[in-house]
Amino acid sequence: MNDQIKVNGVSYHQRTNVCGNPDCKCMRGQKHGPYWYASSDNGSATYVGKNLPEHVLKHIELLKASGPKLKAIKAKITKRRDEHYEAYCQAERELNAVRNLEAGEYTASAVLTSLGLAQFNGHEK
Repeated sequence: MNDQIKVNGVSYHQRTNVCGNPDCKCMRGQKHGPYWYASSDNGSATYVGKNLPEHVLKHIELLKASGPKLKAIKAKITKRRDEHYEAYCQAERELNAVRNLEAGEYTASAVLTSLGLAQFNGHEK
């Protein structure tokens, strides 16, 4: 098992401990544990125990079982995002061209032509 897992904003990590008892094995290098601790964004760690909580184990199992499905969903979302991004960029170029035209700035002929405004760069249309 991994020695660090993050579930719902909580990081679970393992560490070993030294109890401080002078007669204990941990004073001779054989530390206690490993034990699981949970940390949130504030940084303080809370003792969990020798085993991870059941909901964390279930989350890990679900992630493993859902791997192919999650991969397909991510690919679909990425494709949709990229398609919309291209349309957004085109609209941004066109909007900037119209703003530049209004402000008397240089405006590329190709963009003006695509907007039906070729006459502004000396082309008849």
